[in-house]
Amino acid sequence: MIVMIKTLETSRLQLRKMTISDSAEVFENWTSSEVVAKYLTWAPHSSLEVTEEYLSFEEKNRREGWGIVLKGSNQLIGNIAVIDDKEKIKTKTMGYVLGEKFWNQGYMSEALTRVINFLFETTDVNRIEAEHDVNNPSSGRVMKKSGMTFEGVLRNAGLNNQGIVDVAIYSILRSDLS
Repeated sequence: MIVMIKTLETSRLQLRKMTISDSAEVFENWTSSEVVAKYLTWAPHSSLEVTEEYLSFEEKNRREGWGIVLKGSNQLIGNIAVIDDKEKIKTKTMGYVLGEKFWNQGYMSEALTRVINFLFETTDVNRIEAEHDVNNPSSGRVMKKSGMTFEGVLRNAGLNNQGIVDVAIYSILRSDLS
């Protein structure tokens, strides 16, 4: 079954469903990069075939996930997705990744803000949260710029390519937008 995902727009970005036809660009721009994967939970992809398998899974299964396309160049620069949905407590957890050459230009904050607004507008979610390795403060800045509030640090609560790590938690509540 192919999952339908609504395309979202910002002034500089288009957020759209990724497909297997995006494999080469995704592999080149972020999945093959050791620098990009440093604080992530998955290893850099060793081949285009690994990225194709990943995108095949995403295309069939991801209900709330978008490729981040730079308007003008039409270049796929990263992706953003709901990586956990705790329906009973109306909480969604966000994850995102951006190609290194697109860092520090505000793209991820712009994408995250748009997705947060979309989720509050179209679902009954009450809380949207995200976490990052405390050694990756740039990710925390993205969360803060997107309106999320720092809640604290959970010690030895995360596992990524650096091992077991402390994670900083951020969230935004529906009531924060009123």
